[in-house]
Amino acid sequence: MCDEKTISDFVSLTLLVLALILGLSSVAPATEGDLNGDGSVDWADLSIFAEKWLHNASSGHDWSGGTDFDLSQDIDLVDFALWAQYWSTTNVYAIAYDPYQDVDWDLWHRALAQHHDHMGRLSLDRIKAYDEAGYNVIVPLDYAGRRSGGTTYCDYRLWPVHEYLSGFNSDEEVLATLNNIKLFVPSMEEIGCHHMTSPFLTTYIELWEPNYCETKEQWHYETSQQCMDLINLYGGMAIIAHPTASTDTYMELENYHGIEIVNGYFYCRWLLKEEYPDYPNYTEHFQLVWDHLLTNKDTKIWGFAVNDWYGPWEHRDEPYDAPYMDCGKILVMIPAYSMDEYRNSLEKGCFFAIHDWGEGKQNKNRYPKIAKIMASNDSIAIDTDGGVSWIANGERVAEGNAIDLTELPSGKDYKYVRAEISNGYGIVFTQPWALASLGQ
Repeated sequence: MCDEKTISDFVSLTLLVLALILGLSSVAPATEGDLNGDGSVDWADLSIFAEKWLHNASSGHDWSGGTDFDLSQDIDLVDFALWAQYWSTTNVYAIAYDPYQDVDWDLWHRALAQHHDHMGRLSLDRIKAYDEAGYNVIVPLDYAGRRSGGTTYCDYRLWPVHEYLSGFNSDEEVLATLNNIKLFVPSMEEIGCHHMTSPFLTTYIELWEPNYCETKEQWHYETSQQCMDLINLYGGMAIIAHPTASTDTYMELENYHGIEIVNGYFYCRWLLKEEYPDYPNYTEHFQLVWDHLLTNKDTKIWGFAVNDWYGPWEHRDEPYDAPYMDCGKILVMIPAYSMDEYRNSLEKGCFFAIHDWGEGKQNKNRYPKIAKIMASNDSIAIDTDGGVSWIANGERVAEGNAIDLTELPSGKDYKYVRAEISNGYGIVFTQPWALASLGQ
């Protein structure tokens, strides 16, 4: 049996829909729509208005007079239509996509992974350096796909790993010698046009250069878009490496899964101001590009952090106290260590990008830790030991461990919100939550 409140709620919603259908042209001022006086027009105002309308509360004696928009001395259906049209032009946000929705924060693994760090020609010693640094997943990556570059560029895939090491008959045998690494993932840096990495791709592709191959084969590409299309066609994920160009460049490209937002090579050049005095802050630029794409192109473009030439193997026997050493990495939430589960989490954006600027091995991996993320329809809370900032459409919109989406400024048409969690050793970037605007 329905109680009085349930009936009232149903009638209120029905009346709102009816009022929107009426589509009257007059729109009430914002101050008249803010019935609870909190500075915004929100669900609480809707509830108050519906209650007043249902009881036909008379106007002119208190603040409820703001509901008599047509000055008829009654709060009637016309008032409701006028108020509802104003309310429908304001933005009330809810989560449309949550990349962490399925995570069991108590049981899932937090896989520390590296997706772009040049290992050159593989050696067990180099692999063990990542293992000692605490990595759980690495890619056997180097440059590939440009014959004119000579021997600097591979004309093959570094996959499977054991075939490029001596004394092993399978990748499982290699993994059995390691303490932390549980998974190898195939990938190379495709450098024929704009650089991009290609996790999960096992088929060799390259830039078509007629001087080296007269006939264009199926595995050749001539443009960045064709390269992305081939990566996807053959089962990989196209990730744009170090997006140094203007945002328009990446707006025109299609079918890529993410971009790098932290890159150790470019971070190093910016920090070494004496050697590179005019080098721009590309880390800031990469993140500006990311926010622009999330706002104007697609809210499911994931952000990656990578080392790119400054991983743990390069200076394994040194203290590597520079903050750019081993500074870019991702933390992937997975229920089990398998290629399928790992890929599923990457595709869904169920991971974090980390800018780890701790100086010296003793200060690495001391970036903020995330114990749990709790998201409802219109709020997100992060259980963490770091400070949290919230970014929507490239704007810093809130601070603190939780955000109430109903309190976001109206009229902004926010497409997403993401969080940056920081301490003195680094920043953890969440992937974006896509937002739906309920007021339009």
